[in-house]
Amino acid sequence: MNTQQISAVVRQVLAVVAVIMGALTQAVSNIHLPVAVSSVLAFVGGLILVVEHYVSDPSTGSTTPPASSTPAAPAGAESLPHA
Repeated sequence: MNTQQISAVVRQVLAVVAVIMGALTQAVSNIHLPVAVSSVLAFVGGLILVVEHYVSDPSTGSTTPPASSTPAAPAGAESLPHA
């Protein structure tokens, strides 16, 4: 795995944790966070997951490496005699 893939996994895990914390703070009375904070946690976590899904989808995101800038050898160049 390269650094970009590891970063994507970390962001996804943090997003899921944010969504879970947003839901837990609304459902469990022992954890006291204001409703606005819980809503923001759930919204931002969901938003991060949507963006990560969009970026990782090959039909929408750019997961393929960019094309090499070095020009390719002309066809048949390897069969030319050397002088």
